[in-house]
Amino acid sequence: MSFTGRISTGIDGLDDLTEGGFIRGDVILVVGGTGTGKTIFSTQFICNGATRHGEKGVYVSFEEDHETLKRNMLKFGFDLDKLEHEGMIKVLDLLVLREEGFEANIHTILEALKEIDAKRLVIDSLTAFLFACGGKFDYRMIMHLFCKMLKMRNITAIMTCSIPTGAKTIGLGIEEFVADSLIVLENVIDNLELKTRILIRKMRSTNHSRKYHAAVIAQSGLKIMPFPLVL
Repeated sequence: MSFTGRISTGIDGLDDLTEGGFIRGDVILVVGGTGTGKTIFSTQFICNGATRHGEKGVYVSFEEDHETLKRNMLKFGFDLDKLEHEGMIKVLDLLVLREEGFEANIHTILEALKEIDAKRLVIDSLTAFLFACGGKFDYRMIMHLFCKMLKMRNITAIMTCSIPTGAKTIGLGIEEFVADSLIVLENVIDNLELKTRILIRKMRSTNHSRKYHAAVIAQSGLKIMPFPLVL
């Protein structure tokens, strides 16, 4: 894969913390608990990539049907249905197909990427995507294989992963070691108010911020405040 620079994250305020955005072809793991904004983050990456930069994208949902996803994201001004009709994005609802196993899922995703010549991909969520896989050895092998396929096609991918309350590892405990970048979204209580913060825990070949920043869910989606968050 040839190095072709960086692409915008699509998240207002995040590019300034990452030397201009994600490295093209990287795999970014976005993790967090329930209600931290992982789906909004992922939708902005796909939609703003299409509307602001003309990059086509595929959004793969294993946990939420496409009609619910489109309805919820429309509240933030992200018209997935319109972009899909324009051929700029493709939304895959693999709630049923996920039980068919890895091969069927991979084939469907790669065909969708090829169909619209997409350069961006979201898998929401990675845990559900690999639910049918066996032990940790198979899981690690599958992760490496799939990431290699994406890099060969120069596709920048976001994969989400939920962190259960009190968990000390992310998902099955190995996803963070195969991803190029790891971004953590967390809900915290500050003066009896629920707030969300973001931390870029890892981003290869990038002099990124290593501080917590406020992540605000506004009417237009997720916004990252440029100043460090102090609670």
